[in-house]
Amino acid sequence: MSVGLGDRLRAWLRGEPGSGSPSPGRGTGRAAGRRATAGRRDGGSRPSAGFDGSELLAFVRSRRGVEVYLEPRTKLYGTSVLLVADDGEYLRRPVPDPATIRAFCAAHGIPVYDAARTGYPRRVRDYDRGVRPERIELDDLPPWPGDAETGPPPPPSES
Repeated sequence: MSVGLGDRLRAWLRGEPGSGSPSPGRGTGRAAGRRATAGRRDGGSRPSAGFDGSELLAFVRSRRGVEVYLEPRTKLYGTSVLLVADDGEYLRRPVPDPATIRAFCAAHGIPVYDAARTGYPRRVRDYDRGVRPERIELDDLPPWPGDAETGPPPPPSES
């Protein structure tokens, strides 16, 4: 049975194993893709033991205010996540199943949202358009007027 480029591309986008070049002895094409996902219609209920979240964790540690948006599985794509930082910068990566990513986020204290229910934050669209939030750091602010070291001298007392 000959496997076309379209079949391999769809299998690769769904994240199915063996979606690279077909190797002898293994089934390929549409039937193999259905067999690989048969019986897991619930989106996965068992966490995957082989999940490596080091890339996701590196993104979380190098940005501020990162939230995770869990994207549902579709006919074309497998389950994936969108990590969004507070300035709108984002990273999208495939994940094995929702239970795995929820356990990963719970272990690292990262908030998780269901993208199908909540949608994506506006800052993602702003980031794509080139709109960046203006940040004000504490060093940018003038000194506090009540600070004894740098503040104005106290008013003279009347006696």
